[in-house]
Amino acid sequence: MKYSAIIVAALSAAVLSSCGGSGKGLADGASGNMEAYESGDVNAVVQAKPEIMIIPGDQTLKRFHAIESGNGGVTRDFQKYLLADRDARSVFSIIQGEFQNQNFPLNDLEQTLKQLDTRGATDIADGLAKDSKTILMETAQPDIILELDYDTKGDDNVLRHSNGHDTRAAFTLNAIDAYTNKVVATVTTPPVEGESKAEIVKKELVKRLPDFMEDIQEYFSDLLTRGREVTVRVNVDEGSNISLADVSAEGDTYSDYIVDYIKKHTVKGAYKLQSNTDNALVFTGVRIKLLNSDGTQYGVYDWTRDLARAMRKDLGVKVQNRAQGLGEVVLTLQGI
Repeated sequence: MKYSAIIVAALSAAVLSSCGGSGKGLADGASGNMEAYESGDVNAVVQAKPEIMIIPGDQTLKRFHAIESGNGGVTRDFQKYLLADRDARSVFSIIQGEFQNQNFPLNDLEQTLKQLDTRGATDIADGLAKDSKTILMETAQPDIILELDYDTKGDDNVLRHSNGHDTRAAFTLNAIDAYTNKVVATVTTPPVEGESKAEIVKKELVKRLPDFMEDIQEYFSDLLTRGREVTVRVNVDEGSNISLADVSAEGDTYSDYIVDYIKKHTVKGAYKLQSNTDNALVFTGVRIKLLNSDGTQYGVYDWTRDLARAMRKDLGVKVQNRAQGLGEVVLTLQGI
């Protein structure tokens, strides 16, 4: 998340200026007061805004032959799409402008792609192949993805009509939590004729955006209050000299230590233990706070680092972070 300032609701309010790295404050004030929520009394102040990024949906990518499916998974070529769809930049710009007018921080697709020009589809640090969308999200780190799809009758860009209009299109815009891939809001338009897709967006989509933004804001305010939802997986490396069922130096099994840590370091102890074996623990619905007590940002990376650090210190184990994706924590225990 990238924000400019935060107003933390407590006995007093403090405005924090944005700074670099993980110490940045949230912008424009947080609607959710974590401490108040944990004590059972939520007193919202002003609204913080989630960071937004607009990308083409898979159906649109397919229309422009910019997506392929194979044994290795789905390959998306966002750059190819931007070059092929002559209206893409103007359509994205119109939608971005509406969100910017409401003070939502934005991350531009084309600018982010330029940052990735020197990177391949493989993460150099861990050697794991990653989909271009995953790399894009890890680089931009938006809170909410806006996936734009549209449907036209005829060829990709233009359908000529006898009444002089060039294009007939219907748009769907889905707001998706970048960390969980949950659709949190949707707006659609009926099929409408216009000189271009940009004109149709101005005429039909823009007027529907206020309610759409309100749904997004309500969802994000809930995250500020109840914590960000992530998945946590702790694996034992093949060939490791320990098992999660073994008793650690702390006197509990490694599994019990991890469960107790998650109970203590989640918002209101929110999590679900989905799988518990000798070699893997999987937790879903893990709620991680977004703010430190001083109002500075606290993210998934911070939480993952703290858990790994605690296991190294308390249990004496070697731990490697192998996460892929914003909302996924994957730690591998390599042994003592």
